[in-house]
Formats: sequence, C-alpha cells, structure tokens
Amino acid sequence: MTARLALPALGLTVLACGTGQAALPDAREAPPPSIVVRAESLATSVPIDGSVVARRRAEIATRLMARVTAVPVDVGMPVRAGQVLVRLGVEDVAANRSRVVAARDAALAARDEAARQSARMDTLLAQDAVARVQRDQARLALAQAEAQLAGAQAAVQDVATAEGYAQIAAPFAGVVALRSVDPGDLASPGVPLVVVEDDGPRDAVFAVPADLAAGLAQGHRIAIVDGAGRVATLPVRVVGRAADPLTRTVELRVSTPPDWRTGIAVTALVPAGLHAGVAVPVSAIIRRGELTGVRVVMDDAVMLRWVRLGRPAVSADGGDTGRVEVLSGLEAGDRIVP
Repeated sequence: MTARLALPALGLTVLACGTGQAALPDAREAPPPSIVVRAESLATSVPIDGSVVARRRAEIATRLMARVTAVPVDVGMPVRAGQVLVRLGVEDVAANRSRVVAARDAALAARDEAARQSARMDTLLAQDAVARVQRDQARLALAQAEAQLAGAQAAVQDVATAEGYAQIAAPFAGVVALRSVDPGDLASPGVPLVVVEDDGPRDAVFAVPADLAAGLAQGHRIAIVDGAGRVATLPVRVVGRAADPLTRTVELRVSTPPDWRTGIAVTALVPAGLHAGVAVPVSAIIRRGELTGVRVVMDDAVMLRWVRLGRPAVSADGGDTGRVEVLSGLEAGDRIVP
C-alpha cells in the first residue's frame, strides 16, 4: 500500500512504498525528464569463459641434470633475444670434454697410420711384393680407423652441445612471466626454469561450441567482459577450422590490447540470435552495495525500484550499446529517470 504525505513547507510529495521500492522526493514544479521503457529485440549472447594469453610464450628448460649457478633475471623484467636467463654448473661436462678430446686425438693418429699402411700395401702390391690379402687387410684396418675417428669426433660434438646448455638464453625479446628456480636448485631435463612471453599483442582464447562458431569469422567483433565487468568490443583474429572431437568446441582467438595481463579470466558474449526484452542506459542504474535499481516515475513522484540486471546489451555486430538488459523489476511502458 502507498500512503501520500503532504509537506506544505517544502512543497514536496513523498510516497511511502512497499517491498522493492524506495521513495524519493519529487518537486512538483520541476518534474525530472524521463524516458519510456520499450520492449525490443535484443541480441542474444552466450557467455563463454576464457583467458588472455600471449601470442608467443616459451617455457625455457634444459636437457641437463645440473646445479643452477645464476639466474640474472626476475619476473616482470624485459629481456632481449639471446640474453642469458639461467646459468648451470657443468663441471662434469668439462671433465668429459678432456676425455673425448683425448680419444679423438688417438683415433686421428690411428687413422693416419692406417692410411699410410694402406698406401704402402697398395705400392707393394703393384710391385708384386705382397699378397693381395695383405693389401685388403690394410684397407679394412683403414676403414675401421676412420669409423673410430668419426665416433670420437661425434663425442666431441656432443660435449660441445652439452656445454652450450650451460647458458640458457631467451629465444625472443619479451618479458619474464615466470621464474621457478634460484641459484643452488637442481635443474632437471624438461622442467621449465623460466617462462618468457612476447610483450606484444595478446589473444583472448575461448572454446566455443561448434554451432555458435559457425556464425563467426575473422574480423567479426564480439563483446568481451573482463573481471571488473568492463565491456570491450574486440575483433576475432582466429576461428579454428576443426572442432575438438571430445568437447565439440572450436578454438576462438580474439585480439586484445597489449596492456591486458596474461592469465586473467575474461568472458566472451558470443552472438546467438535475438530475443525480446527491455534494456536501460547504464547511466540510469543506481547501485547500493550489491543491489541495483532505477528511478521510476509514478504519477507525480519518483521512486527507486530495485531491479535484476542481465548482461550488457550489444548490437547485432557485437558492439557496445551503452545499455544493460533488465531481467526483472521493469516492464514495457514504465518511465524511468536516466
């Protein structure tokens, strides 16, 4: 029930309202401007959760089991291509190098001697001074010496490659996104030590049901809502050509500004046709803690009515309209104060 109270001294009328409505004073001589809420066709959108990722991301690991001696970078530090990220202790590799170098030198000397012996046997065979079988044995010894030399040279190359793993460098210019080791830690093969991300454009990645992805194409703009509730209309960069056979979803990548942090959760409002509803300007929304309301004009008074909001109303092409859908609390024909 609504009771009307007269306050002649102030020239105002105040309405005492029931549940769901709060009264506001209304100056009779200066009624506030209002707009009429109308039913309309609103773009239906399906919320799909995703996250922001860098377009290039490298998890830097090593192929050695070694002790970490230095990590000259930290999280958030910009790095250039080729800059050292982690140094490892490779004392055992250096000792192994001495052994394989000595073995290579010995194999080289053996090969040279076998080559001289083979040449001598060829000369003596031409002079009928030795049997052909002796010449053949000399050639076999030369082939064996050359094989041993090739193996020794490969061992030297393996050691040189292992020594190259002692310093792990950035594969491209970017920013250190993760550092998981400190000096003194034991690095294991295949375990990421540092993660480097490109400091350029980012993508918001979503797994979209295949039936919804069929209506999307590169360049199509869709609304993306971040964790703070802000809406940005961004272009689609990639629509996957194949669906995941288990989830029946297609990967969708949307270009985002480079200042969006990687790893944050975002929601894509994927277009899915039209539906009937009402929407009001965002500027007309009044927030009181977790409650949301609008000022409704009734007779000669303005009342605050609590409403339940839906998603931001977007245009047919995914653009932000500056309005929000009202799920309950308002009907077509109501007048509100924006």
